[in-house]
Amino acid sequence: MHRSSFLSLLLCSALGLFFPAVATAAGPAGNVVELTGQVTAESIEEGLFPKSATASDCAEAAKAGFTCGQIVSRKTYSLPVDVSFAVGSAQISAAAMSLLAQFGPVLKRNEQSGNKVVFVGHTDASGSQQLNQRLSQQRAEAVRQYFIKDFGVTPSFLAATGVGSAQLKDKDSPNSAVNRRVEITTKPAK
Repeated sequence: MHRSSFLSLLLCSALGLFFPAVATAAGPAGNVVELTGQVTAESIEEGLFPKSATASDCAEAAKAGFTCGQIVSRKTYSLPVDVSFAVGSAQISAAAMSLLAQFGPVLKRNEQSGNKVVFVGHTDASGSQQLNQRLSQQRAEAVRQYFIKDFGVTPSFLAATGVGSAQLKDKDSPNSAVNRRVEITTKPAK
């Protein structure tokens, strides 16, 4: 990447302008991948652990106070509604485990990537704010524990956070099952 192009990219990011190569840890709506079927290990790896075009791009990013992960687009993966959580439950279904199993080897292989995998738990709006916050945290932690126990992923590489019903997927139907989910993303480790 040419230095002036790279600096323009950083400037656009700093000004908060939309620029397709820049994404936040949670990613814009276009960077959310619904897990509706089999995904490949390669697509998971490219989405969660994107690589910069060149090492010099990363060096330029570092000079500007950014990391490589901040200058390339990341994806967020979301468990689909048909395998999401039952009302009031943090139990991972067999169908959800089948989808999540595809992530296990990729996470294990990328433990030293300089990133942190973040599981974000969500609820619908049917419970109290306090209950939803606790339940969303339990859902995210259940997914985190699945990767620790079943794939031997290092616990410090994985984080779990709950957002309750604060980020509804379907705001017009706040109690819809589509709102009960866990999303998987990465962010640069600090």
